[in-house]
Amino acid sequence: MMKAEKAPSGAAQEEGMEEEQHGGAPEAEEAVEVSASGVQAAEPSEDDAGIGARVTAVFTAAEKAGQHIVSLSREEAEDIKREARAEAEAYLRERKLEADVEVQKIFADARSKADVIEGEARTRAQQVEDDARVRKERLREESRLIEERIAWAKEALAEASDRIEQVFLEGDSLMAQSEKDA
Repeated sequence: MMKAEKAPSGAAQEEGMEEEQHGGAPEAEEAVEVSASGVQAAEPSEDDAGIGARVTAVFTAAEKAGQHIVSLSREEAEDIKREARAEAEAYLRERKLEADVEVQKIFADARSKADVIEGEARTRAQQVEDDARVRKERLREESRLIEERIAWAKEALAEASDRIEQVFLEGDSLMAQSEKDA
């Protein structure tokens, strides 16, 4: 934010105004002599010292104005630096907030995906348990049927053994009788 430059000093302005009031530069009123070679040379005048003082005053005013401009420029540069720092800090805060929001969003998304996966895992585990329970019941039923078959086979073998024994006993008694009859 540039600040207004200071105008040249009042003394320099007054000197300029005096020159305009007298009808131009004092050198115009002085006589000019032509030398033998044809080159014009100005006669020294009493106002030369006054002109030098005026030129010095103008240079001094210009130097002060230059210093003032440098000072204003430095102040402006400091203002720009402060403003840039403030903007950079605001930008960083904004980016950090956006990053925090993004992290929260990612975290929430991950949590919901984990909940879905956990739910699916529980469902699969329940299904595996149900399948295992059904299989266990089927195996128990198959085992019971096998045990019944074994029991029936034992009974059948016992009956067959009893019949075979009776056949042998009857065969022995028939043989004994046929030996007696013979």
